[in-house]
Formats: sequence, C-alpha cells, structure tokens
Amino acid sequence: MERIQWIDFLRGISMITILFFHTEVYYKENHTPYYIYTTNAIILFYFISGYLLYNNSRFKLKKRIISIVRSLLIPYFIFTTLIALPKLLIRQLDINWTEIVVNILMGRASWFIAALIVGKLLFSILLKISRGNILLLSTVAIIFLITYYLIPFNQYNIWQWQDALLAFVFLYSGYVYHQYKQKFQTINKPIYSLLLLTILILIKIYEYNNNLSTRNIAITNVPLFLVDTITWLVLITTLINYIPRCKIIEWTGEHSIVYYFLAGGCPLIVSLFLDKVGLDYDEYLWRYMLTFVLIYTLATIFTWLIYQYIPIITGKSKL
Repeated sequence: MERIQWIDFLRGISMITILFFHTEVYYKENHTPYYIYTTNAIILFYFISGYLLYNNSRFKLKKRIISIVRSLLIPYFIFTTLIALPKLLIRQLDINWTEIVVNILMGRASWFIAALIVGKLLFSILLKISRGNILLLSTVAIIFLITYYLIPFNQYNIWQWQDALLAFVFLYSGYVYHQYKQKFQTINKPIYSLLLLTILILIKIYEYNNNLSTRNIAITNVPLFLVDTITWLVLITTLINYIPRCKIIEWTGEHSIVYYFLAGGCPLIVSLFLDKVGLDYDEYLWRYMLTFVLIYTLATIFTWLIYQYIPIITGKSKL
C-alpha cells in the first residue's frame, strides 16, 4: 500500500515527542509534566491509527486481525522480552523472572502498545458487527468514555483494557475524521488555526498552573481533557497542510513502533553514559539538547539495523 506522507509525518512527530519526554525523564532532574505534551502525542497516534482503519471497500475482519497480530502483538512479545533483562541489568536491579514473564504475558510491559492492540481489536470487531454504522460506533465510543472515567483506574489491569477503552475513542475519532474529511476541511483556514492554537496554549497554562494529576493517557479533569483533546486534534489536522515535510521525520513515522520500543532503552543508555563521563544535565540546556540528538540518533541507527537485518520481528518487509 502506498505511504501517506502526512500520516507518516504526524506519526514521526508523535514518536519524537515521546522520545523527547523519555530523554527528560532519564537525563534531567525534573521533567515537564506528562500532560503538557506527551498525552497529546499519544492521542495523535491513536487518532492516526483510527484514520487508517477507514476503508471504502468491504471491511475484512480476518485480514485486520492478522495485521494486528503481525505488526503489533508479535513485536510486543519479541521486543519486551529482549529489552526486559538488559534494562534491569543496566539499572542494577534485582532480576525477578516471574515478575518479568507475568508483566509481558499480562500486557504490562508496554502499556501503550497493549492498549493499542486491544483498542484496535475492539474497534475492528465492532466495525464488522455494525458494518460501519456511525450511530452505533458513536454510542459505543461514548459508553467506553464514560466507563473509563467511572471505573477506578488500576495500572495493573490485564492488557491495559481500561486504557484500551479510551484508545477506542480516539480510534473512532480518526475513523470519523477520515469518513467526513471533506467536511472537516471547511474549517481548514489560518484564522481558525490561530484561534485553536491560542485556546490550546491557554489550556496548557491552566493545566500547568493547577498541577492537574494524570494517568497514562487522560487528565482526570474530564471536561478540560475533552476540550484539550478536541482542540489539539482539530488544530493539528488543519496545520498539517502548512507544515513543511521532513524526510527523517516521515521515516521515523513509518518505523514508529520500533522507535517506541526503544524509547526507554536508548535514553537510559545515553544518560548513564553521559553521567559516567561527567556530562550530566546540571542545568545546561545545550547538554540536554545534545543528549536528545544522541538518543534520537542511536534509536534511528538501531531501528535501521532491525529493519535491515531482522525485519521479520517487526511484521514488516526489509527496507
């Protein structure tokens, strides 16, 4: 299937943002609150995944499930298994094999990927049952959103099914956007983009000043979270027509899943190395930017090597 450049670009932006956040976590003493920008990057990735689920032709559930297993489930088991032990050794933590195996099998080793897998499976099954009926899809999305906030959150839930409910909502949003893209394009004007950007900045200032608590995806203040999310998605889909393309960002987006699995290990390795050679953060901005460049470069090299020599573990063909 032919690549969609703006999709790869936005995926690339999402993964670079997540890598940026992990750089802050591992390298800086204090990092920017999760909800200021990382939550939006994750939401955008789910939204794009939903966009790609829309197809004018007949939906084939078996084909979709095979795709999810090949491109997400199998890489999840392979990468989380390969990464688990080295991360513990580098951190010099006690190795609990039972805990490692249980976390992987229960979908706890990578909450984002686990939620994406379950969310896409739920959405695909519902698409088959409803035959793409928007009213039914909308009803289920609302029920899932309400359920997500009513049930006490448990970070150890099996296969992150609670976060998958919210992921379903964003998948649904991307699907609907694709189906009615021409109508949404009517607000694709610079004046609207400026207004949306202003609103989003004000929201972020309010969130920061009030130190709102968060969990994996959502801000616990529901109305504000919804305004934040809607503003962000409408803004980014209007701005994409004005943002210059960048090949390396598009390449990152095309190979984003592998980048995500490396988003913890690469920052950890580089940060520990720089600390050993006396280049810890110490409030020097240039050191932080250098660290991010090194981490992004290392993640890119590892990703290229994986796709070049062992692409089978990614569910993709060779570069």
